[in-house]
Amino acid sequence: MARNLTGLKIRALRRKAGLTQSALAARVGISASYLNLIEANKRAAAGAVLVRLGNELGITPSELDGLAERRLIESLEEIAIDPGIGGEAPRPHAAEDLVARNPEWAEFILGLYRAFHDQSQAVQALADRLNRDPFVGESVHRMLTSATAISSAAEILGESDDLTAADRERFLAIIEADGTRLSQAARSLLDFFDSSSMRVRSATSMEHVDAFIFHSDNYFPELEAIADRQGGAGGGERPPREMAEHPSDAAQESIRFEAARTLARNLASDEIDAIVGVHPALPTEEARDLARSALISYVAGAILMPYDRFLAAAEECRYDIDLLARRFWVSYEQAAHRVATLRRPGAAGVRFAYMRSDVSGYVTKRLPLANLPLPRYGTACPMWPIYGAFQAPGTTMRSFGALPSGDNFLFFARAVEKQPARVDRPRKLLSIMLACPAADASRVLYGDGIDASRATMPVGTVCRLCPREACGHRQEEPLIAGPRSP
Repeated sequence: MARNLTGLKIRALRRKAGLTQSALAARVGISASYLNLIEANKRAAAGAVLVRLGNELGITPSELDGLAERRLIESLEEIAIDPGIGGEAPRPHAAEDLVARNPEWAEFILGLYRAFHDQSQAVQALADRLNRDPFVGESVHRMLTSATAISSAAEILGESDDLTAADRERFLAIIEADGTRLSQAARSLLDFFDSSSMRVRSATSMEHVDAFIFHSDNYFPELEAIADRQGGAGGGERPPREMAEHPSDAAQESIRFEAARTLARNLASDEIDAIVGVHPALPTEEARDLARSALISYVAGAILMPYDRFLAAAEECRYDIDLLARRFWVSYEQAAHRVATLRRPGAAGVRFAYMRSDVSGYVTKRLPLANLPLPRYGTACPMWPIYGAFQAPGTTMRSFGALPSGDNFLFFARAVEKQPARVDRPRKLLSIMLACPAADASRVLYGDGIDASRATMPVGTVCRLCPREACGHRQEEPLIAGPRSP
C-alpha cells in the first residue's frame, strides 16, 4: 500500500513558491515544527489545516492529499504483476520512490504500459478472429477458387492457338466473372478487418474516464447546479404511504432513468462538452464520448435524487440503499451510485468507494478511496463481498475487512438482476459494492450487528500485491515481498 505523499508534495510546492517553513507555517497558523513534521510525513495534516495549506500554495485539498499520487503508485504496482511484463520483482516501495522523485517518468511508464496493453488486446483479438471466425476461411476459400479458375482459363488461352472465337470469348468471360468474384471477396475481407466490429475497443479509453472521474472526485458542482434548478422535476421523494402501496418496479425505474437521461442531455450538453473538452485526462474522442455518457447519467441521477434532499434522507436512514431506492423511485444500483457522489465541500456525506462487477469478475465501474485501491487490470481479492454476493442474489453481503496496510473498511455488496433468465441463456447479474472507512461505520446501517473487533477479515487488493502468504484463497505468489501477515 502506498505511503502518504502529502508531506512531500507540500514541501515541493513550498519550495517552488520560494517560502520557508517558518513563513508558510505563519500564514497557515501553525508552528514551524508542526509543518516540519507534516512535510516529513510524521504527522497528518487535519482537514482545516490541509485546506489552509492548499489555499496558501494555490492548490485544492483534493490535489494536495496525495490521492492522485497514490493512484499512480497503485497503477505502477499493478503493472508489475502482469506476467506479460516479466522481469525481476521490484523492491518494496520502489513505485512510491519513483512517483515521489520523478512523477513525470512514472506517468510516462504508465502510458507505455497502456499502449502495450492495447496492442496486446488487439493482437489477441485478431489472432482469435483468424483462427476461429468462419468468415475468414470462407473468404479465403472463395478467393483461392476464383484465382485458380482465372489461372486455368488464362493458361488455356495462352497455350491453345486453335480456339474458335466463341471459345475464346467464353474463356474471357470466365476470367472476367472470376476476377469480379475475386475482387468482391477481397473487398469483403478488407471491409471485415476494417470494420468497427473488428476494432478492439481500447481499454485505455475507459481508464481515461476512470482517471477523469477520480480527479474530479466524482462530484461536478456545475452539473449539480443544473439538476438543482429543475427543482426535482421528475424526481424527489415519495410519501411513506405511497412507498408501501407501490413497491419498486424495475421496468418503471428504468423508464424513469432513461427519461431523466433525455432531460439531462437536453439541459446539460453544453456544460458537459465544456467539462470533457478541456480535461487533460481525456485525450481522445472515444474517451470524451464515454465521459459524456457518464456525465449524462450523473445529471440524470442528480435530477431524480436532488443533492440536498438525498443527502438529508441518506443521513436520516443511515445510508439504507433499499429505503433510498424506494423513497426516490430509483433502482438499487442508481441509489448506490448516487451515495458515492455526495462529496460537496462543506456538505459531504460518508465517502464511499464504488465497484461494479459481472459474474466473471470483470470490473465494469470503479471509484476508489484513499488507501483502498480498486483493481483495473484484474479481479480483486476474492474475500471481498462483491463476489460472495453472487451466491445469494438480492441479499446484501457485508463484512469488515483489514488491508495489510492496517486500513480497515466496511464492505457491503448485492448482486442485482439486470436481465431476467431465459430458456437459452442464464440470468444477467451484476454485483454492486460500496465500501467506507471503518471509522464511519457507525453512520452506516450495514455496520450494525457486526462486532468489528471480532469479525474483521484479513483481506487484500489483488493476490500478487498482497503479502498474506497464509491466505487460503491465494491464487498467485506475492510479487513484492513484505511483512508476513496472518
